[in-house]
Formats: sequence, C-alpha cells, structure tokens
Amino acid sequence: MRLLVFFLGLIWASVAQADLLDLSAHGDFKKIYLISESSARNVEVLVFMPVGEVDRTGPEGLAHYLEHLVVWSADKVHGEGLRNRTMNAWTSPYWTAYWNKSSKDAFEDMMRNARAVFEPVELSDEFMLTERDVVEREFDLRYRDNPTAVLFREAYHHLYGQHGLGRSVMGTPESIRQITPADALAFHKARYRPQDAYVLIYGSVTKEEAIEQIEKNLTDLPNPEPVARGFNAPVLPPTTQTVSMHLPKLERDKALIVGQAAALPDLSRRRLWFSLLLLSDVLNSTREGGLQKPLYYDSFTVTHISVRLVLLPTGDIGFEIFFSPEDGVTSQEASDHVQALLRDLAKTGLPEETVEAVREQTRREVRRLEKDEARYHATIAQNTILNLGEALDVKAYHFELGQPTTDNLTAVLRAIVESDLVITAIAQPEETQ
Repeated sequence: MRLLVFFLGLIWASVAQADLLDLSAHGDFKKIYLISESSARNVEVLVFMPVGEVDRTGPEGLAHYLEHLVVWSADKVHGEGLRNRTMNAWTSPYWTAYWNKSSKDAFEDMMRNARAVFEPVELSDEFMLTERDVVEREFDLRYRDNPTAVLFREAYHHLYGQHGLGRSVMGTPESIRQITPADALAFHKARYRPQDAYVLIYGSVTKEEAIEQIEKNLTDLPNPEPVARGFNAPVLPPTTQTVSMHLPKLERDKALIVGQAAALPDLSRRRLWFSLLLLSDVLNSTREGGLQKPLYYDSFTVTHISVRLVLLPTGDIGFEIFFSPEDGVTSQEASDHVQALLRDLAKTGLPEETVEAVREQTRREVRRLEKDEARYHATIAQNTILNLGEALDVKAYHFELGQPTTDNLTAVLRAIVESDLVITAIAQPEETQ
C-alpha cells in the first residue's frame, strides 16, 4: 500500500504542476511572469496595462479606440506584419490588455510585439480615421440591439455622473466621432508606461529562453513621467436613487441595483478580494443565505437573479445585482424584496454551514482544474494580476480561498447594504403608440 501511495504521488506531481516564475529583474516592466508548461501546444504572451477609460476625460471611447490603433501599429500592418499567430486585445474601465498566441517558433516575434505596444503608434491618418469607423460599427454590434448593455451603461452614468468610474468603454457613435487620432496618440504617449505594466508568458518556454527574449526585447524602453489615474477624484452621491427607462428590443422588465461600498479597513486587499469571490458564490447559490431559493423558488419574486462583486482599483467594493421581476411583480416591488432580503442577511449573519459548503465546493473545483487543465495556471495568474497587482499560483490561490471567515463575508455584505452610493435602474419595454 505504501508503494502504491508513493507511486500515485509521483503521478500527481507530474500532472500540470506548472511553476510561476517572477522574472521581473530582467526587464523594464513592473512585473514579468513565466509559467513554463511543457505540455502546452502553443506559447502565449500577454501584456496587462493599468490604463482604461477611467483615465480619460472628454468624449467616451478613446481608450478602446487607441487599443485598436496599437494592435495594428504593433503588428506593423503597413510593413512586415508578424504571421502565423493570433493577436487580440481588450479594454475595460481600468485595464487594457494585448495578447498573442502561437507556436513556439514565433516566440521572439511575440516578444517584439509586446515591446511595440509601448513604442510610438505609426499609422497613417487615413488608416486611423478608417479604424475609428470600425470602432463605431462595433457599437452597433454590441449595443444597438442589446438593451441589457444599455441598461448597465446608463446605470453607471447615473451612479457616477461625470466621475471617471462612470465612463463607458464603448462610448457612442457621437462620442467616438469626436475623438481625433491626435487625441489617441497623446493618450498613448502619456499613459502607456511599461514600468506600470505586467507581462505574462505561458507555454513551452524554458526559464533560460524567456530571460533571453526579455533581455533582448523588454529592456531600454521609454519611461515617461507617471500620471495620476482618473479614479482618484472624490465620488459624489448620486442625485437620484432610482432611474427608469424604456428600451427597444426589450421583451420584459429588467432591474439593476448597482453601487459602491467603502473598503473595509480591517481587511487587506487580498483578504477582501477573496471574501468577494466567496460572498458572490454564496449569494448566487440556492443554499440558505443565497438569493436564488427565497426569491425564485419560494416567493416567485424574480425569474432570475445574479450578483457580481468586484474589487475596484480604489480598494472599494463594486456591486451589481441584476434581475427580472416575475409576471405580476413590478420592478420596484422586486427591488424592495431583494434589498430587504440582503438587509436581513447582513443583520443576522450568513450561515456558517453555507459559507463552508460553498468554500469547499469552490476549492474542489480549483483542485480539479489544476489537475485537468494546464491553461488554468495562466488564468489564475491573469485574474490575480488584474485584481491584486501580483500573480499568484494555483496553490496560493487555493490557500487564500480558505482564509476569509464567515464574519469577513458578513462584514462585506453589511458594507454593501449600508452604502449610500447606490441606485436602482429599471428598464421596461419601449412603449408602443
């Protein structure tokens, strides 16, 4: 039996146990990580930059437009063009990311591309204006017939007013047309600092191979003066607690409670983030202390409900509670019921049994993915970079899930229900004549 246990231990050690290496000392970025995974078919190079629409003033949509321009410029679209790989990018209110995926023989090209993200954009005015038209058409694809996206955008506009946290990444066709290529280039020059950015390399690359390419391509980069981020200004309370709208293409009422709660001084950023992960799983569950059973199965108040909790760059708590009222229940009645239930949970405290059951389920899933999916190591590294400013490996992630207490989760819930920075946005189908 002991030999069998030892043999099984050797098998476990050989399965998807990728190491997370910090190679930051070899380049000019804030952090450079390598996850060397010999079983991976491809290599990925990801660049994460703490720059987004929140850092912009003026017409909305500039950070996203700039992302498009950087992708083309970094790829040398008017020159050599790097082939046989997949490149893409995304923009959020707080981050911009670029990534490449290809076979190992394109690794040097991908590292050159990561460097080019921070070099001056070299595109013709004609091309940049044409690409602005592409961004405008993207609005049609994502928003024109998507009332849910409009509901979220308008809710954040009403919650934050002119504050950067309320800006729309996509913007509108009108705001996009007001942005000039010169605006985008100036934003790139001021905000794209490799010294603030993170690089994550994943795949069949050895430490030595990674260091060689880091020292060749990710050093001697521009170092512009740092600029304060756009979310640092004080947030004023919303002028109204409820906003209603009629939207085309909407088939039934939808409601969104969105807000921001102050950070808890007794919790570190790491403890708070893992508390948010667990609390969202608890609230989305059908167990005692969750919202699904009392609102959907028992009282027929909503047809569906989902909770999303995020850790904002400020360290504060962002929350979204999205639901549709059941037939015969108004959106306001459903909203009142949801908020009353949350207040009761915050007052009585979350059930210890539910928190532990949800935690154990989440940790089992982490262990399963660690064993079965090598790419999961890169997913965890990416998520922790974006939320904690540092990459954690899967083992550390699994450990941290065990740290928040039930009292921590209840304290977070209490901060949410006591927040004054909150609105309820209600969308109804467009009225017909």
